[in-house]
Amino acid sequence: MNRKEIWVYLERNQEEIEEVSLEILGKANELGKKSGMPVVGVVLGNDPGDLGNIALKHGADVVIFLKDPLLESYSTEDYTKALFEMIGKRTPEIFLLGATYQGRDLAGRLSARLRTGLTANVVSLDIGEDGYLLSGVPGYGSKVLAEIVCVRNKPQMSTVRPGIFNKTVIPNEAGIVEVVDIDLKDSVSRVKVLSRKVEKHPDLSRAEKVVIAGNGVEGNLDMVARLADILGARLGVSRPIADKGKASRELQVGSTGYSLNAKLVLIFGVSGAEHFLPGIANCQTVISINVDRESGIFEYSDYCIVADASKIIPILLKEGGDR
Repeated sequence: MNRKEIWVYLERNQEEIEEVSLEILGKANELGKKSGMPVVGVVLGNDPGDLGNIALKHGADVVIFLKDPLLESYSTEDYTKALFEMIGKRTPEIFLLGATYQGRDLAGRLSARLRTGLTANVVSLDIGEDGYLLSGVPGYGSKVLAEIVCVRNKPQMSTVRPGIFNKTVIPNEAGIVEVVDIDLKDSVSRVKVLSRKVEKHPDLSRAEKVVIAGNGVEGNLDMVARLADILGARLGVSRPIADKGKASRELQVGSTGYSLNAKLVLIFGVSGAEHFLPGIANCQTVISINVDRESGIFEYSDYCIVADASKIIPILLKEGGDR
């Protein structure tokens, strides 16, 4: 029997909940008030700690903690098995996850096993008059927003891009934390965690200033990074730079990377391909430098400079006091 609940997967980083999960909780709370459905946060691990209370403060009405020693570290097989069993018992109406590496991996496996639809990299969420979830995905370089509806099976699933919704504090003194023991002793997981190292990467979606390097400055990445440092900005790159291994995927901006919400973005040598444009759609001021006068990036920029970026960057560095 469908419980008419909105579920949010709470991605865990040790004793913390990832920011994107808290952002989704706030939006889910808004959808819950509109539809009359309670919001259930679901987190997996071995020790609940204070995770439940954190989720209750950010929009959850109920938190379900799925507990088993094998859930201490993420594995696709174990997490999918545990969630599949719980979804089968409670059959929620909607299930939302962050569009992170873990969220995308888990959502794809779960949607296949549940034989339900999955909308990826969502930038807007709403409940239609008929009660179905409306998941907005940008297309054609963010010129259109396609609203996708899953009408056949439940739960309706979507992965949400980080930095799209605001994290809000919504105290809920009446909230409930349920600890559910999951038996995974017969699990046949093909992955065994031998050691774990957590590295902190800059979250570009929350940076106020970002300097982005594209193909046009591939050989000058060090200079672009120094310029970003002088300006007190974060460094970002276009997908081709990350594809070539010149920079980490954690710096990638665009439809398969970060969506920026910066007050200022300075872009060097980016052509303006459709997969890049969603990454800068929400920025306040965009300044682009490109040698090609007909470059598509200029259509989406507030200020356009036709010049060789490799010649402009040294001048900016000198003005900034770079040695």
